Amino acid sequence: MKTRTWFQAIIHIDDHYQDLLIGLLAHSGFTGFVQEEKFIQCIIPKQKWTIANKNKLDAVLSKFKIEFPALDLSYTGSMLHEENWNKKWENQTGIVEATPRIMIKPSWKKLPNRHIKKIILHIDPKMSFGTGHHETTRLSLSLLERFLEPHMNVLDFGTGTGVLGIACIKLGAQSVFAIDNDEWAIENAIENVKRNNVQKRIIVRLGSISIVPRRRFDLLVANIDFRTISRFISPLAARVRKQGIIILSGILTSDMPVLLKLFLRNDLVPREMVHENEWTSIALRRK
Repeated sequence: MKTRTWFQAIIHIDDHYQDLLIGLLAHSGFTGFVQEEKFIQCIIPKQKWTIANKNKLDAVLSKFKIEFPALDLSYTGSMLHEENWNKKWENQTGIVEATPRIMIKPSWKKLPNRHIKKIILHIDPKMSFGTGHHETTRLSLSLLERFLEPHMNVLDFGTGTGVLGIACIKLGAQSVFAIDNDEWAIENAIENVKRNNVQKRIIVRLGSISIVPRRRFDLLVANIDFRTISRFISPLAARVRKQGIIILSGILTSDMPVLLKLFLRNDLVPREMVHENEWTSIALRRK
């Protein structure tokens, strides 16, 4: 297989502000992030590093600078081959206790004996989002523990590494239909589905809402972002049965008031919200 090339932007920023900035950068086409104490490494496929996306990055940093004028926010860019990225993940990515019941473990790490009775998600992230290190993944998993019931049929919209869909099966779901519009995320999700031996119960497909089966799902989970939620909430809600559950994550707490009005217009009733740092995830029930 041909080696893929990525553009990496290294942004100098203190770790206290990194999660907030990452949430904004995800809107600019970046699909992978490595966090260090004083900087973040942001990754985007080379072919997507266009003038338009560069302008988006510059605009995000300019607005962030206005809000936090004491920050430097300078960045350097360079090209990165895929094997270098994966090696960096292997060196830095560890075992995550995502919830008291759920552990996320890459294949190159050995699980301590004290965790062997927990639900183990074997996830090798590569270029996809969803390793458990980010608040939005952990918040999603905590709501799935609360609202997923045995034998539910689940739609995982924006599956990334497949971590949430795999968790649904291990929590008792009957089936999962997982989609993502990023071909490398799909490749990674398929690998992780096989790694967790749940391929008979998870369908992974490349695409967006148009390829979702017309049947109604019992539960929808989507760890995406504000703009995507705003754009797709109506057609997504239509794919969920009445009284079904929708779990949404990737939401900055500051964006929640706007979304709550949108949810009510789509007959979605909030059931529970959970928070970590600047992030909020919400469970809703369809009327």
